[in-house]
Amino acid sequence: MPISQSITALALAFAAAAQAAESSTAAAPIFIQRLVSEAVTKHPKVGAAEARTQAAASAVRGVRLWQDPQVGLGLMAANNMNRQVNGDILASIDLPLPRLGLYKAEKRKANADELMQQATQRQTANELGLSVAQAVLELALADEVIRLQAENLAWLGTIVKTAEERAKNPDATATETLRLESEFAVRTQTLASARRQRAQFATTLNLLLVRAPEAPWAALILPVKAEEIFSAISLKVRLEHDNPQLDAMRHQVEGAQAEADAARARKKPVFSLGTQYFTYSRGTINDSMLVFGFKMTLPWFNSRVYKADIERADNLRAASQRDLDAGQRELYTQLTALITEAKNQQQLAEAYANEVLPKSEQALSTLQNAWVSSKATLLEVLDARRLLLDARQEQKRALAARHVAAYSLTALIGGLIKAPTH
Repeated sequence: MPISQSITALALAFAAAAQAAESSTAAAPIFIQRLVSEAVTKHPKVGAAEARTQAAASAVRGVRLWQDPQVGLGLMAANNMNRQVNGDILASIDLPLPRLGLYKAEKRKANADELMQQATQRQTANELGLSVAQAVLELALADEVIRLQAENLAWLGTIVKTAEERAKNPDATATETLRLESEFAVRTQTLASARRQRAQFATTLNLLLVRAPEAPWAALILPVKAEEIFSAISLKVRLEHDNPQLDAMRHQVEGAQAEADAARARKKPVFSLGTQYFTYSRGTINDSMLVFGFKMTLPWFNSRVYKADIERADNLRAASQRDLDAGQRELYTQLTALITEAKNQQQLAEAYANEVLPKSEQALSTLQNAWVSSKATLLEVLDARRLLLDARQEQKRALAARHVAAYSLTALIGGLIKAPTH
């Protein structure tokens, strides 16, 4: 395609891009929260976590205080005299008495498991919400980069016109036009690559939202204003109180302690009441006999086994407690790193916006005017333009990274999904 036609097409494309930018949707918190709610409602990963929570709730109702009674029926094989005296039909029923200590321990463990599953469900929803927020911000950043790349191509089109006018001068050289054609080809491919990357981000977001992978997305823009980052002390308090991972681990410790108590309760004897009814199949009611009895197990016979069960339960409880302590330290480390990342990216974005970009724009304008008056080379102008484009893109990347860090902090303290979803 001739350069003149390319310039016309680029001018039209740039005008359309500018109009699209004005009508773009901001990736603001309310917009992202709506998408997070959609993902949490529809994603099968959250549905699986909810099913586990419901199963744990059923397990609480399944803890029994009374064990099933046992019914027996027997026949005596003996001579007629013995059968007449002792009866030849035996009916019996045994009822184990409640083991109150074991029941309470198993009930506590079931309750702890239900609470742990609720916390795990909330953790799953928060992780999914963070993935959605990151995908939205990646898509918005891709749209910002595409707009900058399209603007850069439009600028190159303007420079090409100037170069063509300069080429009419008998003293001018043709290398400037060739250089611009090369730069134009490179930047065209860069823009095409950015658009392909944008399509990938859109597909990822659609899959997280359980939409059709090819569902279209309007252009997005990054919000300029970032949410306030609270102090490390206040965030640490909220982390301790609201982080669903820590909440799940605490309930895991509670469940392990209840299991240890249940292991000790199983070591105690089991008592049961029973009755036996003897009768002679050919006699009358006077030939019948009713016997009441009391039974107990002898757990001392398997004392080594019960001791091993208790040791196992105690070790698992200790392991759960140490996992909780280690998890707290890991989350504190993540919290500190995210606060540092958010502040660094915020300052970097502000530095680009307030210092780097104005100076780069001024430098480019000065060099471009100097080039028109033959006081600077085209290479200097192109280098200045590349620096400006890189600075604008880095400013957008820093802004996106700042928002990602903020959402990561929100997810870390359990703020994206504040209650179990049902």
